[in-house]
Amino acid sequence: MRNAIFLFLAIQFSLTSSFAQKTKKTKLVVGVVVDQMRYDYLYRFENKYGDGGFKKLMNKGFHAENTHYNYVPTYTAVGHASIYTGTTPQNHGIIGNNWYDKFLKKSIYCVDDSNYTSLGTNTNSGQKSPYRMHTTMVTDQLKLA
Repeated sequence: MRNAIFLFLAIQFSLTSSFAQKTKKTKLVVGVVVDQMRYDYLYRFENKYGDGGFKKLMNKGFHAENTHYNYVPTYTAVGHASIYTGTTPQNHGIIGNNWYDKFLKKSIYCVDDSNYTSLGTNTNSGQKSPYRMHTTMVTDQLKLA
């Protein structure tokens, strides 16, 4: 996660009436995180991108540059949780990809959740959820708004 690209695209629609001013409401948020991709690659290889891919995200979306992390470690799960919550591990609760849970007295993976079962399999490979996340994400806040 040390070098990553964050791109967001919010697709909006308009509601109009004869009495109301034109209002834009976010309908869809797409977040793309490319681990280990240096920021300058967006511009260095811009001529190789198609109009519907990175170019669209760069021109119509949001991308962060000169981003610094104010926490350690910069593991994948920690970084993704920080990007989508807008806060640090101290607040969102995702402190690593794996960690030792002193209450369960075992090592856990950040999204493992035995309360769920997977469809179409008898294995526990799909038993995942965001229940260890202590905060809302950007999409939760948009829905609440």
